[in-house]
Amino acid sequence: MNILTQIPIGAKFKVKKSDELVTLVEICFYPTRYKTTNDSGKINYFRTHEVDLVESAENSD
Repeated sequence: MNILTQIPIGAKFKVKKSDELVTLVEICFYPTRYKTTNDSGKINYFRTHEVDLVESAENSD
C-alpha cells in the first residue's frame, strides 16, 4: 500500500465515480486532497478515497 501523502507528482489516478484518468499536480493537506488535471487541462481536486492510483511517475533506478 502506498503512503497517500508521498505519491510522486505526475502519477496517474482513475476517478472512482467517473472512471476518468487524471494526473497528479499537487498534494494539498488538511484534509489531504489531490490537485489533478485531465487530458483537456481541467483542474479538479479529489480526496484520497475518491481515486485509485493507476501508474506512479516514480523513476526506477
